[in-house]
Amino acid sequence: MMKRLVPLLLLSSILWAAPLWAASPFVWLRGAIDTWITTSTGLASGSSVLSAAITLSSANYTRADCELNTGAWSGAVAANTAVVVWLIRQADGTNYEDGATGTDPARLPDFIFPLRAVSTAQRIVIPSIELPRGLFKALLKNDGTGVTLQGAPWTLKCTPYVLQVP
Repeated sequence: MMKRLVPLLLLSSILWAAPLWAASPFVWLRGAIDTWITTSTGLASGSSVLSAAITLSSANYTRADCELNTGAWSGAVAANTAVVVWLIRQADGTNYEDGATGTDPARLPDFIFPLRAVSTAQRIVIPSIELPRGLFKALLKNDGTGVTLQGAPWTLKCTPYVLQVP
């Protein structure tokens, strides 16, 4: 019995210790900041705006941190409302899925910027958004805030990143 126990203990200790010397730190490589939407026109409650086709400056990056930087609002934003964003994917290399200014896609938004109930400028960052492969567009909607996003310049910017194994 002892003859079998010693090799078993040795094998289990090797398997337990293997990750300790084989482990290497993961590095998140950040890409160039891309401005997906910028405008100086107001966006009324319930209205949306569609970006042009987006080609990432940093190709083959898989995730992004996105920031909505708003100007002032025409009044206090209704409590528990948001700006929502859909990433409208190119399905076959030519055509995009349904979703345009005034037409919401028949699916949940890809990410949501919750808003504070104030009338002043807001800056909100949503981390770790999965990016589509290939070309896509961003459809941004002022979703039920009850007020207009004022015409002061406001932007949707995203910084892509990718996991790099050293």
